[in-house]
Amino acid sequence: MSRGAQILIVVLVLAVVTLGGLLLTRAGQSTGGPTSGNLVVYAPCGMNGPLQIASQKFRELNPDVPLQVVYDNANVLVRNIRRGDRPDVFISPGEIEMGLLAAEGFIDEGTVTDFGTLDLVVIAPDKTKGLNSIRGLTSPTISTISLADPEHNSIGFYAKEALETLGLWDQLQTKLLLREYPLEAVTLATTGEVDAGIHYLTCPLETNPEKADASGVRIVEKLPRDAYPPVRLQVAMLNETRQTAYGQRYIDFLVSPEGQQAVATSGILPIEVIQ
Repeated sequence: MSRGAQILIVVLVLAVVTLGGLLLTRAGQSTGGPTSGNLVVYAPCGMNGPLQIASQKFRELNPDVPLQVVYDNANVLVRNIRRGDRPDVFISPGEIEMGLLAAEGFIDEGTVTDFGTLDLVVIAPDKTKGLNSIRGLTSPTISTISLADPEHNSIGFYAKEALETLGLWDQLQTKLLLREYPLEAVTLATTGEVDAGIHYLTCPLETNPEKADASGVRIVEKLPRDAYPPVRLQVAMLNETRQTAYGQRYIDFLVSPEGQQAVATSGILPIEVIQ
């Protein structure tokens, strides 16, 4: 065999091996999630505390299920799913993030389940004096109010609904500092960079206190629940999951007495509040 023929054979073998590797990689990316074989759950980092407790209890009750929970900002998780990530289960801090993914065909809508709720409150840093109610936000002494962007965040959506119901949305437009990430909006309030904010009562101030220090803010007023739709913390499976049996067991657990007790440890209210 000539030298040229030997080189050609080597090149062809390398090409076949490389192509095979690429096909295997693509197959893994389309079905496996972060770790193939696990039940992969994407969860908002703001609820890290109660969901860690709940997931640990789930592992105790379901030792045969290889559970992997990935925490990040809910907006980031939505973006990553759009870009190709395929977890088995998605947990949403309200209806907006879940609805966005469902509208784009990622979510098995028949599995969407409410597992808890939260209250909305006005918070203010220690530097803000004289603010005693939500209507006080219209005062000239209040110039900046932090809020998660209602177009992309459940917190902002519910807050906007409340402000519109109370006739305050239009009055406060020039004061609102909308942020893409809810944690950034909360941090503006906890660090005193704004005069006030509207956020969930316990998330992340209690559900993940490492993310936002509650010591520098006070609760001004809890927003009346009849001013906005009930906050629905939701969980669902993705359409492309291959772990439907495990995924359904995780969803069923979150609404079971054991699961409800676990998530209630850091301020998540039970689903019966919204039923």
